[in-house]
Amino acid sequence: DWLAHKSAGDDATATFVVSCAGYCVATYVLGVGDRHNDNLMLTESGRFLHIDFGHFLGHFKTYCGYKRERAPFVLTPAMVHAMGDRFDTFRAKCVAAFSVLRANASLLITLLQLALSSGIPELTPDTIPWLATSLMLDLTDDQATDKLNALIDVALATVTTRINHATHILAH
Repeated sequence: DWLAHKSAGDDATATFVVSCAGYCVATYVLGVGDRHNDNLMLTESGRFLHIDFGHFLGHFKTYCGYKRERAPFVLTPAMVHAMGDRFDTFRAKCVAAFSVLRANASLLITLLQLALSSGIPELTPDTIPWLATSLMLDLTDDQATDKLNALIDVALATVTTRINHATHILAH
């Protein structure tokens, strides 16, 4: 409701749908962790963005032995509510973005390999295979699309994401 109130029309909702799809796919493929509501931002124009990329390529945080990130990426009922009747568009944009990344997998993997000397602590030769796994390079395009759609459903149904957000609000 905040987005609809702040925006001048449907443009902000359309922007939110597209940017949310992009970030869902990007954070899944790159294995970005520590996703909570203080790291998720929304502009009045509908741009959805993430900040704080300190944990990636599957280096997920734990708390007292509890794996905080249980969903493949952050997608909550509140986010879907903000999309209005555009959830099918969101899903289609996710598939389109994922397909582009899969088609350019060798470039993405090469870029990570070139960045190995950068000193980024979580970027090691052992973590680069995360990308091939998350891009599902062992599957056909149709199989990968089906699996991504299933992951969207899993992400939306994962209650621990909402619990993590609520806990983070209480702690901070």
